[in-house]
Amino acid sequence: MTALTASAPTPVRMRSGLRRLQRQGAFAPVVAFVAFFAIYLIVNPGLLTRFQLQSAANLIVPLALIALGQLLIVLIGGIDISIGAITSLCNVVFATQIAGLSGPGALLLCIAVGVLCGAINGALVAYANLPAIAVTLATAFIYAALARQILDRPGGALNKSIYLITGGELVPFVPVSLVWLTLVAVGLWFFLQRTALGRQIYGVGSGRVAVQSAGLKPRLTIMVTFMVSGGIVSLGAVILAGSTLTGDPRSGDPYLLNSIAVVALSGAAFVGGRGSILGTVLAAAILGMVGNLLFFAGINSYWQYVISALIILAVVVIPKIVQVSIRAAALRRGPHD
Repeated sequence: MTALTASAPTPVRMRSGLRRLQRQGAFAPVVAFVAFFAIYLIVNPGLLTRFQLQSAANLIVPLALIALGQLLIVLIGGIDISIGAITSLCNVVFATQIAGLSGPGALLLCIAVGVLCGAINGALVAYANLPAIAVTLATAFIYAALARQILDRPGGALNKSIYLITGGELVPFVPVSLVWLTLVAVGLWFFLQRTALGRQIYGVGSGRVAVQSAGLKPRLTIMVTFMVSGGIVSLGAVILAGSTLTGDPRSGDPYLLNSIAVVALSGAAFVGGRGSILGTVLAAAILGMVGNLLFFAGINSYWQYVISALIILAVVVIPKIVQVSIRAAALRRGPHD
């Protein structure tokens, strides 16, 4: 009897976890990840080799980190068009300044640049009451120009030791980049779920007026959200620079649309107030696996974008269709069934 009582909370916690995933929109990405991972292993069993696992991690982790930065802005009901330019700027700052600074010094400078870029965006959005999409569109040009001013072509002073710290292996079959992603994702989860400021971020996205009526400070919350986002994006830029051993003033260009695609695939609500750390990380993994899977299948790169877009639409639309079908069936049964 005691054993049964002790084990009873486990199903309850599982049901609670599933409800949370559904509430945050992350249930579909979890299911999609399991399906795509199984298909990927069937098509390309070599994924589980050390080399391919490390290569896949170095491809997915920068996207996942940058998408987490985008997720934060989406949670407060905005969207960051400058996120690719911030990535490029932090990438070239790290790649060029590491020659004169130690590795930790270059890392801190890179994070400071990302946080400063986020602070500029946040100040204009929060205190000047400007739309996030307009502000970040304007600052994207500024940050991109600064990146090209620092480094006008791919280069930098990165070496193998930086690669080992950012893109190598901690132990066999454990890529270092996955360790960094795990630390950031867990830390961000605790920030959003276990701190008052983190909960206010969800509150600002779902109802800014209500947050203000409760005596809280939505403007400060928006400002801090942009700053944290910039810091996380800078870490993605460092992983990208280290894994490729080069700084590139255009390195962040692909990550603007890809980060938005990942957030859409993760089930987050672009009106704000709903989004999942786990869903975002898995959505980044899905997009990475899709690209590699189509490459191994010999599909033209132009069609890869089309197929990726269709997959995103399917993952986003199918749960909506299921919800509508369930509601319609409930209405047909009536209240007395």
